[in-house]
Amino acid sequence: MNQIIETNRIITGSLFIIATIAVSFILNFAQPFLVPLVIALLIRILIDPIIDYQIDFLRIHRLAAVLVSLCLIIFLFIIIVPFIGKSVITFLQSADDYNNKVLILVDIGISKLKDFNLEIDRETIRNSLNQLPLLDWASAILSNSANFISKFVLVIIMTLFLLLGKKSDNISPVWNDIIGHVKKYIFTKFITSSITGLAAGLIYWFLGLELAFIFGSLTFILNFIAVLLPIPIAILQFTDLSSVLLIIFLPAIIHQIIGNIIEPKIFGDAFGLHPITIILSLIFWGMIWGIIGVLLAAPLTAIIRVTFERFESTKQIARLLEGKVHLQN
Repeated sequence: MNQIIETNRIITGSLFIIATIAVSFILNFAQPFLVPLVIALLIRILIDPIIDYQIDFLRIHRLAAVLVSLCLIIFLFIIIVPFIGKSVITFLQSADDYNNKVLILVDIGISKLKDFNLEIDRETIRNSLNQLPLLDWASAILSNSANFISKFVLVIIMTLFLLLGKKSDNISPVWNDIIGHVKKYIFTKFITSSITGLAAGLIYWFLGLELAFIFGSLTFILNFIAVLLPIPIAILQFTDLSSVLLIIFLPAIIHQIIGNIIEPKIFGDAFGLHPITIILSLIFWGMIWGIIGVLLAAPLTAIIRVTFERFESTKQIARLLEGKVHLQN
């Protein structure tokens, strides 16, 4: 009997791996269509509570509530993009200064290594750094930004049609439960991530860090992982250690308070993801959908985890994503 159960588990695991590989190829192949659709679905879930509030409490017609909510999203987008663009332009204008500071740090590092009798060709490293295609990278970033703006229009159109679609009254309780939990996660996570990103961005701006708005936006999107991103810029920009330490620790403290104290009180254990799961999801979705996949990795993985939790056959996978597969019920 035990052997049959073990064989069934092996077969199930093998089929799951094969299905995952097949789905990955499909997701990668259908990227031009699926990415705007997924973003539109997430935006729809995000603004659903805003629409429901207007309909239930302000007695506004659904069409008007949808248009108001979409205008709000577009307005926020129009406000945020110029600040990010200005930060990118400032960084590109200071690229030569950063390059010189990197060369100075390389010289210091090589000098320290010589104390341990390690010989390194200084000129080779300097020439390699000087030949970095910074302008090509900048052009690639700008072209991707233009592509993103064009796709944003498509996302808005898709979102509009999704919001105007008629809701079905004949929905199963399980699916209603999944949708309710996903809505709660997306909306609440948006609020907590916005607070975290805004607080981190204000700290970076107050301390005079270049690219403050970009790092604040990345903190909103990537949360704790983005806390590590400003460290190289801070080391190159500031000569005093205290500013670098403040840039490292103040956003980390804010993230710990919001991520480990406030969010668990709101979510409970319903949306827990193990840190390793988050890192692996960033790699997985990044390989499939590129930078957009990295940005969508956390919410997509959380939605998959919530969905798997509601079915007995996939509950163990949900526990694995949560990092609690080793615990008893």
